[in-house]
Amino acid sequence: MMPVVKTYAMSNPELMFLAGDFVTFMNRDSAEFVARGVDAAAITAFEALGNAFEVFPPDEYYSALVTAEVEAKNTARANSYNMVQKISGFFEQRWGLDSWQYKQLGIKGMSVSSDDKFKSVCRNVVAVATDQLANLTAIGLTQADIDALDAEAQIMEDKGHEIKDKTALRDSKTQERAEKGNELYSFVKQYSTIGKLIWENVSEAKYNDYIIYKTTQSGLSKPQNLAATFDPLNPSPITLTWDLVALATSYDVYYNVAATGAPAGSYSLLNNYPTSPALVPPVFEKRNYYKIKAKNDSDTSPYSDEVWADIPAAPA
Repeated sequence: MMPVVKTYAMSNPELMFLAGDFVTFMNRDSAEFVARGVDAAAITAFEALGNAFEVFPPDEYYSALVTAEVEAKNTARANSYNMVQKISGFFEQRWGLDSWQYKQLGIKGMSVSSDDKFKSVCRNVVAVATDQLANLTAIGLTQADIDALDAEAQIMEDKGHEIKDKTALRDSKTQERAEKGNELYSFVKQYSTIGKLIWENVSEAKYNDYIIYKTTQSGLSKPQNLAATFDPLNPSPITLTWDLVALATSYDVYYNVAATGAPAGSYSLLNNYPTSPALVPPVFEKRNYYKIKAKNDSDTSPYSDEVWADIPAAPA
């Protein structure tokens, strides 16, 4: 099967944020989009598509699953090697390093051998040790020693299979992620075209909202030192403060509400504020997330870093 190639020249998080921005702008411009054949249901479906892409686990998630199996396999290999050393020690004690009995173990060079070769050597040591157990019991070799090596070698083999399975899963999810991203981006392109057609020669600022790839870097700096303050003893609005951005004339505040301790989901535009501070209404018994963008008539800054405030229950 041919690999799915991304059709968008941006990172997946960038595509998620761009789609979220487009949903905000399209809801703002819903009347204009309806006139172009894009109704509220279409915007909702587009938002759902973006949300589904946002919660799709990133590659790091599946890569970690592979890493966990690799680490478990390596641990089993290390344990197996220690057990082989223990068992071979009894052969050395009983017959010496140059004896045919010791050489029959076949352990020379096993520490640097491939996993497949290593497992084969372990199985051979189990077989040889089982044959010689009666001759080595008096000096300490037990069936439990042999069984322990056999079990660790089996774990190593099982983890090798798991590595292949988890790697195949990761590859499959990489393809699925690319397919979902391409589907989302196809709508982003479609709505970018419609948005620009709506506002061309009408509003430069709104036209720029629908540009996918900015040809010039924003002249407005990323807002710094955003902070959210809430006094539970005086449950008034949350106070957002930030450092003012040169040339900015206003600031868009975006928000998301999640369970306390949970990560933020998709952000929505809350309101536009002329300056810092901004007083925003709290949602009680939730974690209230915020980030902002600086704006002027022709430019929009990158998002600030996100902040949050955990809001307790409203006072009685």
